[in-house]
Amino acid sequence: MITQKFCIICRNKKFDLISSHIRDSNKHKVIRCVKCGHVQLCPVPTPEEDKKFYDKQLQDAGIKYFFKLSELGRLSAPDVDRRAALIRKLIRKNKKILEIGSGDGFFLERMTQYGYDIVGIEVSEQRRKNSKKITKAKVLDIDLIEHVPNIGKYDSILLFQVLEHIRDPVIFLKNISKLLYPHGNVIVEVPNFNDFQIKLNQSYKIWQLQRAHIHYFTPVTLKRVFAEAGLRHKIVGVQRYSIENMFSWKMTNKPQIDNPTFNCGKEYEWIEKYYKTYLEKKLISDTIIAIGGFI
Repeated sequence: MITQKFCIICRNKKFDLISSHIRDSNKHKVIRCVKCGHVQLCPVPTPEEDKKFYDKQLQDAGIKYFFKLSELGRLSAPDVDRRAALIRKLIRKNKKILEIGSGDGFFLERMTQYGYDIVGIEVSEQRRKNSKKITKAKVLDIDLIEHVPNIGKYDSILLFQVLEHIRDPVIFLKNISKLLYPHGNVIVEVPNFNDFQIKLNQSYKIWQLQRAHIHYFTPVTLKRVFAEAGLRHKIVGVQRYSIENMFSWKMTNKPQIDNPTFNCGKEYEWIEKYYKTYLEKKLISDTIIAIGGFI
C-alpha cells in the first residue's frame, strides 16, 4: 500500500499501485485510492509544470509523432463528426455554447458552419495559434481552476477529453457551473478506465497511462465527481474505436497512430454495430460521457 498526500476526490491518504510506470515519463506512476477507487497520477503536476507541458506540446512529443495541421484535421474528423451529431441532437442553434479545451479549433469551426454561437477556451499557446488558421470563432486563454472571469453565461458547456487533464475536477466543475444558465447543461467526455481492453491487454493498458492524464475515470468515479460538484448526471458509453482496432492491438500490441480505425467497412457493419453497442451498454467502452446540469 502506498501513502500519498491525498486522493484528489475523497482526500483519503492510502492507495494501491496500478502501475509503477507510464508510457512517456519515468517520474510518474498510477495509483488507486483504497477508499473511493479513484485512479490518479502520482505525483500530481504543479500548475507551473502543466503550463510548460501544454505550451510546449509535450503531450504530442510523448508519442513521438508530429503531424501537419491538415493531417490533424483528417485524424480528428471522426470525433468531430460524432460530437457534432450529438450536440446537434441535444442543443438548438439559438443557444450559446462554450467549448473548454477546444484544441486546434476543428470542432469550433464545424459548429460555426452549422450556425451555432460557440466560443472556445484553450490553454495551449500552440493550439490557439493553430485555431486562428482553422476558425474565426473566438478562442480564449483562461485557467478556470484559478479564477472565473466575466465572459458571460452559456446554455451548454462542452469538455471533450479534457476533465482527465484537470488537477481538481470537482473545483473545476463548480467553477464552470458559474458560467452556466440555470437551465443549461454540461457535457463531459473522458476516457473510460473500465475499458474492457485495459483488462485484456497489458500493452494497451500502458499506452493509456500517460503524463497528460491526471485522472483515470470510471462511470462510478465520474458520477461521484459530478455529485460532489452539485450537478445531476447521466452517464452513457461511447465506443470510439472499431473492432478492427481491437484486433490490431491484439496482434501488434501497438496503436494505429497514423491511421486509427473508428469504423469498419460496410460489409462488416453488422459486426461493428453489435461490438460497439454491447460495450456501450455495459459501460466498458473506451469512452464515457456525462450529461449533467444543476440539481
